[in-house]
Amino acid sequence: MLKSPKVLFFKTSTFNHSDIRRHIIGISGKLNLSNKMKQMKIIFVSDHSVIKKEIIGNHLHKKSSDQWEYIYVINDNKKKFIFEFRYKNYEESIKQKKLKSGDCVIVPPGCALGFLPLEKNSFIIEISNKIYEDNYEKVNLF
Repeated sequence: MLKSPKVLFFKTSTFNHSDIRRHIIGISGKLNLSNKMKQMKIIFVSDHSVIKKEIIGNHLHKKSSDQWEYIYVINDNKKKFIFEFRYKNYEESIKQKKLKSGDCVIVPPGCALGFLPLEKNSFIIEISNKIYEDNYEKVNLF
């Protein structure tokens, strides 16, 4: 007879960072999503960022880091564009796409990304296979 699954509890580490543009809060460690996922963070977009048109992101994770980012856009309004997303696939030209709530983006290591917030009360959930560290480089996509 097979054993029935049981409720599992575990602890992770938390981190946060705030500035005038946004607040980041996250958890890191083994998240039990899969063997590859090690971090999840929630980025709350401040009204200041929307009003002042301040950029969030503008970075890439070094190709050698093997850090992938899975990005999920969330807002109460499902019809309006929430972010202008700019990205660059390695040596290609900069591209852009407007994202709505529910849109998801997978960013491989070595590709650049940046967000321009368009709507208040928006946030991003970001899940990664690496813990937040200094394996990124700033870029200028905006």
